[in-house]
Amino acid sequence: MSKYRLNLLPFMIVAMFAAAVTFSCADDNNPVAADMDDHDDDHDDDHDDDHDHGPGEVELITTVKITLTPQGGGSSLTVQFQDLDGEGGNAPVIDKIVVDKGTVYDGSIQELNELESPPEDITLEVREEAEAHQLFFETLGGFSPATVAYADKESDYVTNTGADHPVGLKFTLTVPANAQNGQFRVSQSHYDAGPKDGVTPSDETDIEVTFEVEVR
Repeated sequence: MSKYRLNLLPFMIVAMFAAAVTFSCADDNNPVAADMDDHDDDHDDDHDDDHDHGPGEVELITTVKITLTPQGGGSSLTVQFQDLDGEGGNAPVIDKIVVDKGTVYDGSIQELNELESPPEDITLEVREEAEAHQLFFETLGGFSPATVAYADKESDYVTNTGADHPVGLKFTLTVPANAQNGQFRVSQSHYDAGPKDGVTPSDETDIEVTFEVEVR
């Protein structure tokens, strides 16, 4: 996974309908991703090993998708952040999340590299390295009364060797009656330098995306 900063992370203030995204897993001493030319070289090397990416290797993430399904029935909603030309190119495309008051949603997250054909599912790497990754969620502004709970843990994906901490590829989102329009922020920590405790974000952030939310 790659550290790919888009004038965002970690935890920056974003304007209306803007988002912040950072992708990392490479050089702990460099908080800014390599340029796209450098990344292309690394990416080609990675694929020489049949997509066998180990911890710390660079990987490009162009797209983050969130799917929300109402508990008890109803249509699913899928929204995404997508940036196919990287930093400094065209503005990313960021969908708005539209949810209903008084509803609990089952959520899931997918990360892709859509510059590959077919698209490469980076979520598989997160599952394979579940003990070194964790997603964190923030509900902001008028949406802050909404709450998020983890619905998965490391042992769902790998043979767990220690404390069975959450991962966050699956979660539940509870939207109470007093929730209003605001933002929903998702960030993913990568734990190379220090241990994962299930609560504290890492200094190394793989991704951070902020979606605008409309509450009906």
